[in-house]
Amino acid sequence: MKKDEYSFTQVEPGVWHIVDYRKDSMYLVEGEREALLIDTGMGEGDLKALVNSITKKPTSVVITHAHWDHIMQADQFEKVYLNHRDLPIIELFKLKVPVQRFMDVSEGCVFNLGGRFLEVVEVPGHTPGSIVLIDRQSKLLFSGDAIGAGHTWMHLPGCLPLAVYLESLERLLQIDGFEKIYHGHLAESKVFDVQHLKDLIEAVRLVTEGKLVGQPYSFGNFEGLYVTHRSAVLVYDPNNVR
Repeated sequence: MKKDEYSFTQVEPGVWHIVDYRKDSMYLVEGEREALLIDTGMGEGDLKALVNSITKKPTSVVITHAHWDHIMQADQFEKVYLNHRDLPIIELFKLKVPVQRFMDVSEGCVFNLGGRFLEVVEVPGHTPGSIVLIDRQSKLLFSGDAIGAGHTWMHLPGCLPLAVYLESLERLLQIDGFEKIYHGHLAESKVFDVQHLKDLIEAVRLVTEGKLVGQPYSFGNFEGLYVTHRSAVLVYDPNNVR
């Protein structure tokens, strides 16, 4: 796939999974009145034209977190929401995105698409402003990288301590509103269930308690350690546990 190409597949009623050349995942969720695009990936094509080919309804954008593979091409859309706690992440990685246009979105905000509601929950950890969106009626959660994508990356610059991340995940688990978890890199891993979230929580807990110690992680550009616990693979910075 070329850098300016996208592919898409309908994965649920009114939900399309869009993939760019790097296998970054975006989700277009359609209600009776409006649509919401979750993340904008890293592709260099006309993402807005693709979205308009899927739905004719007015479409806003919400970014789950401010990493480069989730936020590029956001400038093609008029209404873009981002938790402002992630603005320092944009500065940290020197991303060229229209920061001044990003409207803040926070815990408790609800996107009313007409007969379909997406509720924002903050899950600080992977980044300070990471959010997930829950469609309680359809039992779906859109997580970006807050629950990882097979390998949960907590070793990047700007990640919060594992102890903080653990609190975020435990709070999320208490929300009884989802069964399927659509994450930020679906082409690289399957749709998660609640058990995967429980496995990830246990992996983080074991590392924070010193009961599980990782091995060197060789994938990607950032050094870290990784552990495997049941279905979860956690990558972390041993100097950023507490």
